[in-house]
Amino acid sequence: MSSQNTSHKILPPIWLLILCSAIGPVAMTTPVPAVTEMMRDFATDYGSVQLTLTAYLIATGLAQLFLGALSDQFGRRPVMLAGLLVFSVGSLLCAAAETLEVLIIGRFIQGVGGAAGLALSRAIVRDVYDRSKTASIIGYVNMGMVLAPMIGPTIGGVMTDHLHWHFIFMAMAGMSMFLTVACYRNLNETLPQQTGSQRPSLLTSAPILLRDINFVGYTLNISFGAGMFYSFIAGAPYYVMEVLGTSASVYGMYSIFTACGYMGGNYLSARYSEQTGPDRMLKLAFIPGVFGIALLWLAYSIEHPLAIFLPMFFIAISNGMTIPNGNAAAMSTHPQIAGAAAGISGAVTIGVGALMTVLMGFVQDGGRWPLPVIISGCCLLALLSLLAVRNSPEAKRNN
Repeated sequence: MSSQNTSHKILPPIWLLILCSAIGPVAMTTPVPAVTEMMRDFATDYGSVQLTLTAYLIATGLAQLFLGALSDQFGRRPVMLAGLLVFSVGSLLCAAAETLEVLIIGRFIQGVGGAAGLALSRAIVRDVYDRSKTASIIGYVNMGMVLAPMIGPTIGGVMTDHLHWHFIFMAMAGMSMFLTVACYRNLNETLPQQTGSQRPSLLTSAPILLRDINFVGYTLNISFGAGMFYSFIAGAPYYVMEVLGTSASVYGMYSIFTACGYMGGNYLSARYSEQTGPDRMLKLAFIPGVFGIALLWLAYSIEHPLAIFLPMFFIAISNGMTIPNGNAAAMSTHPQIAGAAAGISGAVTIGVGALMTVLMGFVQDGGRWPLPVIISGCCLLALLSLLAVRNSPEAKRNN
């Protein structure tokens, strides 16, 4: 454990890890209130504009798959800097987009760059802390990280109503340029020293991880838990703004419910994961999640934004507990390839999220039914995934 103590001295500033983690979720959520305005500008339908989100999620998932493994080979710092530069290029392309096709391409490039902050911030924490402490620190990072996505939809709504949605992407480009400079000056390398022959690649790391029932179970638990949130952000804007007639600014204000719930779950993880352990915290996360789903069904006939956003507050608490503990547990199955573990688990999570956005785009018919049905299905699959882990001999030893 002496190596952990030595590495602990070079941990980059927490605020920097928070901002690097936040840039991806900010890019995902801030343009959401502008969806209906994009429909009008491009003279197209909801499902077509929704492809901008789907492209972003697919790019983020694919990029995490490779960036995590590349950081195991070449270090966290150079991969993070490259990712932020790519994000800046994608943001500028989105800001200049005059056709939907260009916007989709820009969002894909943006997603590739944003994946670096998501995957590598978790790997950096795992480089310097043990399993339980990692869950706690990731909880604190996520709790701070969620402040930006919390106000993101609000800012996006205001920009859409009073300026233009292009300004959203101009602001993102400026933020990523600032982070590139900040990382160049303050980001220390945390990857343990390795010889060239010891450096793992994705081709060598992936088979090890994918044959591990614990890693697969934790990854699917995270993925389907997050799938509940992705289903919401894909389906809620159409229903709330188009069917109920709510403005983009008001939708952004209601989004604070979801962000506050996620922050609350992150706080519970940060406060209790080290003492309770990631496996027990993952089990406890189902309590607010199931309650929120029950509330979503009970409020099915109520035509008001709160009938959706209040249940999502509790579901977001569940997400806030699941993601830090699930990531810590998944990366701890093989700490020597934590970057690859973070990348693969992140890629699968984003892949499930992208699938949910496509599914919501196809089944959305102006009614309420798609949200509770798909969210309930994701919750059931998350539970089955966790049961597979907890029944394995290794998980029992970890408890």
